[in-house]
Amino acid sequence: MNSLTPAEGPARTAICVAARWANVRRGVEGGQLLRVADGRMLWLLRDGQPRTLRQLAEELDSEQSTVNRQVHAALDSGIIVRFRPQDSASYVVTMSDEGEARFRSDMGRLTSVYERALAVIPEQEQERFLEHLGAFVEGLDEASRATLVP
Repeated sequence: MNSLTPAEGPARTAICVAARWANVRRGVEGGQLLRVADGRMLWLLRDGQPRTLRQLAEELDSEQSTVNRQVHAALDSGIIVRFRPQDSASYVVTMSDEGEARFRSDMGRLTSVYERALAVIPEQEQERFLEHLGAFVEGLDEASRATLVP
């Protein structure tokens, strides 16, 4: 340890594991057919419910201008379609057939990768591990939000 890193302990270990996971995740995402932003958008649209740009921005917790650029790029790549429902002033977007095909392919690959990764944990402990991981992520989210409050 040096003065730039936290003292030994569970928090330091969690930071190191999270950093390693982020690097590995970027490698996994690099092999996907969809860009990360496209995957996040299609994850929301997988339920088949058309959404306005404003709804997407809210659900993605992103600025509307950012989502607008992402939607235009997704339209250009053919993974979503845009239309205006009858009696509506706003356009909505939904997943295209091409988007669904790419999303299914990526989800199949991700499922395979995560199943292989989970296989290093004894089967009888996998559910408990995932419960703890979910609780940790929720706690991390709450703690990070609490530190943003002045």
